[in-house]
Amino acid sequence: MRLLELDQQLQHAEHAFGTISEGEKTSVDTDDMIRSYTEVLGPIAHMRQVHGSRIVYTNEAGCIEEADAIYTDNPDLWLAVKTADCVPVLISTPHAVAVAHCGWRGLEAEILPQTIKTLMDEYNITAVDVFIHIGPCISQNKYEVEEDKYKALFDEKHFKPAGKKGFVLMDLVGIAIDQAREMGVPKNHIVDSGLCTYQDKDLFHSYRRNKQEGVDGYNVQCSLVKRFEG
Repeated sequence: MRLLELDQQLQHAEHAFGTISEGEKTSVDTDDMIRSYTEVLGPIAHMRQVHGSRIVYTNEAGCIEEADAIYTDNPDLWLAVKTADCVPVLISTPHAVAVAHCGWRGLEAEILPQTIKTLMDEYNITAVDVFIHIGPCISQNKYEVEEDKYKALFDEKHFKPAGKKGFVLMDLVGIAIDQAREMGVPKNHIVDSGLCTYQDKDLFHSYRRNKQEGVDGYNVQCSLVKRFEG
């Protein structure tokens, strides 16, 4: 495994994005992956993600069962979210950090605004105290979906023609940003990495790319965040 170094900073926290290592297998046990990151970074809490809306507080390393967002105020603990095209969202505040797994189901269930609300309620802060970094995920130009199924779920502005009858290109990142903005998070507190898991083949795994190329199995990308102490 490798960690991608970016110039983009996250207020109140440090963060990291995992990338493909040379010779890495198509399918790797996620527990082994977390152990590898732990050897480099230190204790990590992660989730068995189910495309749901459950948000859990944690204070210790290990796997949280059936959750798609976790948060902590422990400055010695990294939080990790695993994705293979879905949107990994890292959230920081003066008192706590969180990660949210935002596929289309999670976005429909509004897991991101609910996570932001949880942090605001638990730590008596406002949306102005919230900072967001969106990690590597599938870009709109590569995310073709069935028009009838998905356009009924989200605002029209998050779709554009796919050049194929019955299909459109869906903007997961745009939906996530809009949901954060609707919660009151300032525009300049939201950073999009701009990295596409589908397109950046040398850097990231992609479920959709593997499926379209007939590759068996798929791996995941890991996005991590840890609160600064103090």
